[in-house]
Amino acid sequence: MDNETINFYDQNAEEYSKWRSNQGADLAQEIFLQNTISAGNIMDLGCGTGEKSLWFRDNGLTVKAVDASNQMLQFLKNIDGVKCSRMDINELSFEENFDGIWASFSVQHLELHEQNILFKKIPKMLKAGGIFYLGIHEGNQSYRDQLGRLYVPRAEKDLRSIFLSNNLSIFKFFREQSHSFDGDPIKVMHFFSRLNA
Repeated sequence: MDNETINFYDQNAEEYSKWRSNQGADLAQEIFLQNTISAGNIMDLGCGTGEKSLWFRDNGLTVKAVDASNQMLQFLKNIDGVKCSRMDINELSFEENFDGIWASFSVQHLELHEQNILFKKIPKMLKAGGIFYLGIHEGNQSYRDQLGRLYVPRAEKDLRSIFLSNNLSIFKFFREQSHSFDGDPIKVMHFFSRLNA
């Protein structure tokens, strides 16, 4: 993962946590929870300061939270029901299988080829019928925002093709307008997929 992006999150973890905490639960979380088996085991891939991880834990799921920023993970240390690990997304292995993988606006910080490698790994980390959620900015041009973070957005058509080629069936999709941490308006996409049996 991009070092400048990781450094930003290390240096701004507390402010970022306050911003995320003010947002509350959203529709994507509800859909993911409804489609994951009761008391399931999930991975929060790029968990940030862990607000989503804690919400999933409070709603009955067991969570493995992974992030590349040590400072972000400090907010999840010694929390019952959440096992957190400092890990670059590119270092993911197949040691565990999950009922669901939640990737909320983390994959977009990877270079294009790194994203495509990750998408090939995801099915190997899911149990049969497991859920993969991807939240990502929409676009076709990589850039750095005014805070120095790398963004590599994707087009809907490209992602639909990638999901299909990796044995993931999209069962729910929606777009929305949102705002980034820096206040800029953004177009985002939400993909909900299931590993084919």
